[in-house]
Order: sequence, then C-alpha cells, then structure tokens
Amino acid sequence: MNTWTWGPLVLHYNMLLIMGAIAAGYGVLHLRLLRRSDRGIVTSIAVNALLVWVLVWKLSLLLLDFRAVLENPMSLLYFNGGRRGVWLAWLLSAGYAAIAAEKRKIGRSVYIDSLAVSVLGGYAIFHALHFIMSGFQPVTSGIIGSLGAAAAIVWLRSPLPETHRASVQRLLVIAIGWVLVITVANGLFDKPGGPPAAGTAEGVPGLGVGQQAPDFELKLLNGETIRLSDYRGQTVFVNFWATWCPPCQAEMPYMQQFYSDYARDGVVILGVNATHTEASVPVVAAWVKEWKITFPIALDTTGGVTDTYRVNAYPATYVVDPGGVIREKHPGPMNGDMLMSAWEKITNKSEK
Repeated sequence: MNTWTWGPLVLHYNMLLIMGAIAAGYGVLHLRLLRRSDRGIVTSIAVNALLVWVLVWKLSLLLLDFRAVLENPMSLLYFNGGRRGVWLAWLLSAGYAAIAAEKRKIGRSVYIDSLAVSVLGGYAIFHALHFIMSGFQPVTSGIIGSLGAAAAIVWLRSPLPETHRASVQRLLVIAIGWVLVITVANGLFDKPGGPPAAGTAEGVPGLGVGQQAPDFELKLLNGETIRLSDYRGQTVFVNFWATWCPPCQAEMPYMQQFYSDYARDGVVILGVNATHTEASVPVVAAWVKEWKITFPIALDTTGGVTDTYRVNAYPATYVVDPGGVIREKHPGPMNGDMLMSAWEKITNKSEK
C-alpha cells in the first residue's frame, strides 16, 4: 500500500516525497541567497510561510466541511481541505510572505526571485522522486522533474535581478512550458488507459494498479458468504478497517454517506473488518449498528485476506473497477472528496 510502519508510526510514500521537496526547496533558497547579508531574514520568512501554508491547508476543513468536523472533531486529525484547501493555503501563505517582506524592507525582486526558484527546485525534486520511486512511471513526472531541475540550475547561475520583472517573466515562461509538457506527455505517455506501471501486467492477478484484484471469500456480518468476484460489473471500494482504529472511526461516516448517495449508480463499499484483531464479532456488530452502516461488512477472522492484500495499517482501501482490476490504492482514511475523485477516475476511464 506504499506505506512504511514502525510501531505506531505510519509513513506514507507521498509524505516522503513532500519532505524531500521541502528539503530541496530550502537548500535551493540558501544557494540563491548565499552571498547576501539578509539571507537569514528571507529564509525565516520562507519557513514561517511554510508553517502558514500547512496550518491553513489542514484547518481549511473547518471552512469547507464544517458540518463534518462538528459531528466528528477527529476529522481534523485525519483530513484536510483537499484541492480547495491547497489553493487557499497558497493564497494566504503568499500574502503573508509579501507583507512580511515589505515590513522588513526586503526588496520585491529579492523575495520574489528567491522564493520562486526555491519552489521550482522543490517541485522538480518532488516529480523526480515520484518518477524514481514509482518504478520510472509515469513518464510525465520524469520529464517535469528533469526540465524543472534544469530550469532551477540555470536560474541559480543567473544574477539576482534588480527588479522583480525578470523573475515574473521567468515564471511565465516556465508556466507556459509546464502546460505544454503536461499536455504533450499526457497525450503520448500517461493518457488514461495507457500501460500499467513498470513491473505489472494488465489483467494479471496482483496488487499493482492495473492488475486483477485477488479474489477472496468471506462471511458477511449477516452470515451470508460472498466473494469479491460476486461484484463484477460494479465499482468496489474494498475498505480494510477495525473498530479500535481512530482514523477508521473518522472515515466511516464518509463511507456510509458515499454509499448511500451512489449505490444506485453501481458503487459498492465492501468493508473488510480485521476480525482477527477484534475482541469479538458482537463488538463489530455493535459498532456497525452505532454507525448505521448499510454497506456489506465482511469478517476476516483469520487475517488471510488482510495478508493477501498486504495491509499493514488501517484503514486502507483498494478501488476495484467493474472488470475486477485495481485502479487505485489508498492507505489511510478517505473523505467524501477522495471517494468521489477515485470513482470519477474509473467512470471517466470507462467512458473513453
């Protein structure tokens, strides 16, 4: 599931990429301001702007989904404002950086240039790491990472401009180039329905995206026996969970709401309970009743299915398309936006 677990600590692969990108951006910022006496001031503003970004991104859920937070305050621990929260965080952190730079009498050309090149460097490293850690797929990430790194190096070798116009012009050129690269690369290499990731084969049983989801047979909470293959023709969210898992508790209301809204459209949520870790089956039944869960709950009493799907932290979700092929793997809790995004990817792919 692209996660690493050390005792209670669970680290997702994407978090490693973000940490690497932040470290790279900070290093580029230092290089850009290496010979300036105000380097400490600018880096301090950059660090504070990063903290503002993280806080706004995380707490934006209060603004964007206040009802869910009110009903379950734990949502703030496990969810964020999604894409809208990202844009809001960028807006407010950029505003903070601009105001702080003005107060400390730092020229606009300095902070625009230095912060822009550090963001470019971090962005390039993020895509380069993604390209390497995903088995050199997708190709678009490799292209963006390489071109972004080259642009950052050229930018670092050029002198600091006396006005911010030069930095803005560079950003515009990079933005236009980025759009062209994304458009061409997605059309040629990473278009929907393209080849599966390296090391996998479309339709072959396995746990990779693009591979056939391993079939299994379990008993439901109501005593009925089901197989994953019984749901062919429907999109199945195979959700591994446990009653003692706090993020599972935060996730369940979203799962139930999504199922209630889209079950008629061919969406199934199959909750695979880690029964081998539970106190008893009646405890599971009590939680299901408390949460008013109506989607099927399967009991993994031996842990065999959990082992087959290599789940090492809860919750974890595999999204399986109507043909039984894995289209997405998501470690950690999912909210309504995440569930909808995963389903729309499958829907859009099937329409093409």
